[in-house]
Amino acid sequence: MKKSFQNEKKNRKNESIFFLSFIPPSKANRVKINTKIFSKSGKRYIVPKDVSLKINKAIWELQKQNEKKNLFYKEAVSVEIFFILPNKRRRDLDNIMKTLGDCLVYAGILEDDNLIFKQTLEKFIIKGREGVVIKIKNYQERKLDKKLLEKLEKYKGFIDGDKL
Repeated sequence: MKKSFQNEKKNRKNESIFFLSFIPPSKANRVKINTKIFSKSGKRYIVPKDVSLKINKAIWELQKQNEKKNLFYKEAVSVEIFFILPNKRRRDLDNIMKTLGDCLVYAGILEDDNLIFKQTLEKFIIKGREGVVIKIKNYQERKLDKKLLEKLEKYKGFIDGDKL
């Protein structure tokens, strides 16, 4: 019992916590341009000014918090994100997470958002409150259960027309 508590304490030391005072806009808040000129990704978007300002504010808030911590993750991380929402309005957390991943990169906290190997997103509805709590820690690699892998292969055979 004591050993697991010490491990938990040790894991918390490797954990960084960041806050945002608001919910950043979703990646869906962009207007696609249909032109023959392409960016590196092959897609061009117009980001509305109010959305751009909110994204820049999120980056600024993260940079300010990281000034003291001076963290820069270059290896796989696990991210836990708690969204504190003021009401039950429907929000697409997946698209908001994409924006947050970009903000963590532009704020100089993550080298690339593809370093997020595990992410947990959770909503808390607290009337009159809003914000985001972001916990980042080094990813602890796990082995995939061989039985699950075998079941996946069996399922793929079924989908491809093989018999189970």
